[in-house]
Amino acid sequence: MKKFTVLVLVILLSLSFLIVSLSGCSEEEGERGEGVTITVYNCEDYIDEATLDEFCLWYEEKYGEPINVNYITYDTNETMLTKLMNNDADVDVVCASEYAIQKLLNKNLLLPLDKNENMNTINPDIYKRTGNKFGADFEKYFVPYMYGTLGILYNADIMEENGIDVEELGWGLLWNKSDEAVLDGKILMKDSIRDTFAAGVLYLKEENALPEKYKDYSPEDLINCTDPELVQKVRQALIDQKSALKGYEVDFGKDDLIAQRAYVDLAWSGDAMYAIEEAELYNVGLDYYVPEVGANVWFDGWFIPTVAKHAKEANAFIEFTCLPTVAMSNMVYVGYSSAVQKEVLMNDEDCLAILEENEYDAEEFFDWEVRYPDIDNPNYGMMTDYGASNEMMTIMWEEVKAATASGSLPMWQISIICLGVIVGLAGILVAIYFVWRHLSFDRRYVK
Repeated sequence: MKKFTVLVLVILLSLSFLIVSLSGCSEEEGERGEGVTITVYNCEDYIDEATLDEFCLWYEEKYGEPINVNYITYDTNETMLTKLMNNDADVDVVCASEYAIQKLLNKNLLLPLDKNENMNTINPDIYKRTGNKFGADFEKYFVPYMYGTLGILYNADIMEENGIDVEELGWGLLWNKSDEAVLDGKILMKDSIRDTFAAGVLYLKEENALPEKYKDYSPEDLINCTDPELVQKVRQALIDQKSALKGYEVDFGKDDLIAQRAYVDLAWSGDAMYAIEEAELYNVGLDYYVPEVGANVWFDGWFIPTVAKHAKEANAFIEFTCLPTVAMSNMVYVGYSSAVQKEVLMNDEDCLAILEENEYDAEEFFDWEVRYPDIDNPNYGMMTDYGASNEMMTIMWEEVKAATASGSLPMWQISIICLGVIVGLAGILVAIYFVWRHLSFDRRYVK
């Protein structure tokens, strides 16, 4: 009985540590009192969690009330969308991509934001770009957080050693169009229908392999087109690609390139910047490029869902992320490009001090084209919600992942079928044997 009591105490103690660890304001929570706890829902590795504690201090100083943060993460926009649309997420503030926010807005699942002067630090060109696509009202529900491009991260050392011209290959590098054996099984793609489809359809454009009526489509038109004819072409291209792939990933691709377990990855610019800088510590030369034929430019931002129980506090959290020093801390930590205007960050002494503390040269930091791409480039298309075609696109993606490079069934399905055939043949042989025995018995005893 005593052992049981001790076990229960250990479990309860462990749970208490777990609960504390989930709070972004655990260090001084006891001194603040209970206060409100807001739940922040964000992509993995997409914030400097030290800023969560800073938010609690900032909020209490500004509003005179204690607050705590419960910080939880998701892997893809689609996971987040499923939870919110199924009313299966008890959250107050969420960060997601623009097309996902558009989808939730169209379903009346967002609350309007109470914007103030601290939110005026955001690059107005982002609002202009999203507003042109989603309407002027979109800005009322969305505050940009990070932005960037979709492109290709690659091992520059391997490419140079093997004479592979990555810019000439374009998206074809992901299909190993150079036909170099060194790249077979060393290419990664995103386990994300939107990003992989975008790469696939732009690859077809690059190869002049689009059906005739789509050849004049812009990159933005192509990455959002769900015509069955075009979708099937992309589906087959993605299946054909699988013979060169190492696999699909969401977050570990950058680590695989740093460790040289892979040499090419379909990557978001922020992950690429992180990987390039980290790889230098291991004397691994990585680089990133956006194919000339076209690409995706994306904008992630904060919003408050209608299920939020603490909208006022959630609005304050969004305001806090727009402060220059907070934006710079998050930018340095996660590697992505902050939506706060570059000029605001460049002219803030505290921001420059953060860069110096992290051993960045300010001029190089702000001049890097990967970090600050031209968001008005007409070859950079922005994603929009698939709408009624979501289910069809999901089925297509599942077919791609299940298929082999030849388009046949995957090995595990083939194995099951073969096993079934073997069992069936064995059953037939057993039946034939017993029939033969029966006939033999009859012949033996018939007079």
